[in-house]
Amino acid sequence: MRGLREDIEGLFLEGVHAATPKHLSPLFWREHSELKHLLSHPDKKNYVFALGKAAYSMALSFQDFFSVDSGFILTKYKHLPSEIASKGQLGVWKCREASHPIPDQNSERYSREVLFDLKNLNEDHQLIVLLSGGGSSLFEIPELGYSLEDIIQLNQNLLKKGLSIQEINSARKEYSALKAGKLLGQLNPNLKVYTFVISDVLGDDPNVIASAPTYPGSEYFIMGNLSSSLNAIQNKAVDLGYQVKQISNSWDLSSEETAKRMIDELLVANENPNPQAILLGGELVCPVHGDGLGGRNQETALRVGILVDSIRTNREWMFLSCGTDGTDGPTDAAGGIVGPESLKQMKTKGWDPVLELERSNSYPILKDIGSLLFTGATGTNVNDIIILLLAKRNS
Repeated sequence: MRGLREDIEGLFLEGVHAATPKHLSPLFWREHSELKHLLSHPDKKNYVFALGKAAYSMALSFQDFFSVDSGFILTKYKHLPSEIASKGQLGVWKCREASHPIPDQNSERYSREVLFDLKNLNEDHQLIVLLSGGGSSLFEIPELGYSLEDIIQLNQNLLKKGLSIQEINSARKEYSALKAGKLLGQLNPNLKVYTFVISDVLGDDPNVIASAPTYPGSEYFIMGNLSSSLNAIQNKAVDLGYQVKQISNSWDLSSEETAKRMIDELLVANENPNPQAILLGGELVCPVHGDGLGGRNQETALRVGILVDSIRTNREWMFLSCGTDGTDGPTDAAGGIVGPESLKQMKTKGWDPVLELERSNSYPILKDIGSLLFTGATGTNVNDIIILLLAKRNS
């Protein structure tokens, strides 16, 4: 017999799959046949720069459809297969990893390496940029007058405040020699540039995604985003027999406000005896208050577990909050999953959930009760997905 844990994990993974390059690419190129013809120009050499958390999978998917003369993959640590990361090469691709969400010396080192390549491209080339979330931290060279240490300090301060990605990336641009289209200003003006994006930004604003290294100035295309993932989850949930409510695909409130909203949704859904699925997608914000370990999705799950303590639903339910990239905050978990017994389990094991919440220490407590979801790097990144399931109420 199928359980809620199996269902909720399966629905999340369905959403992740819908945002992978392997799934998106055939659909995209089927709808863009003229563009596909342009990128297959026999007299042009294709240089492909894949940047972001989805860089590796985007690069391989692109190569399924086009010839690549030279390529550079720059992604987050542990987002390349280990043997490729150690070699630093895969066929025509240079393969590099750097730090996220805060840049490090490798971010600048490998950014300078790829910039050297890009500056040598001319009108005989086409530059194809495959862009995904995480690029802001991975691809970084300080603007004149700033140092890498200045940028690291800036990013640490911004992230602790729990600001939106729009606010964070806007502040980053002044310090960078690459962001806000500055990259293109350093390249051959006759070089044709195409940018293809899996968006992790609400509203798909090209000024925000990876801090816009090639915008404005390149031909820009969105290949996938959060909406496609939520729609895939909704279709799957209906197939499983759930009545579905999709709240938003552009949610941008705090973990605290999100948890309160989902408790309200739980109370409303509990009035309906049929199986219920409530979906929410967006980018949660989560200020860091203590010295603990966790992420915005894990904190949201912990908050729901605490808030639901005084509620009696007389039926099984389960809540999931996870990042589609497979890494929530500076942890190896995608996010958290809680149910009616989670708070009791925490207390039985000696935890004080409210105290750990105040320390921003959601990871250890959720891990101790088996309430983390580990997917590894998923090869995509389209924000956070939240799912609340209610089983059928027994008569």
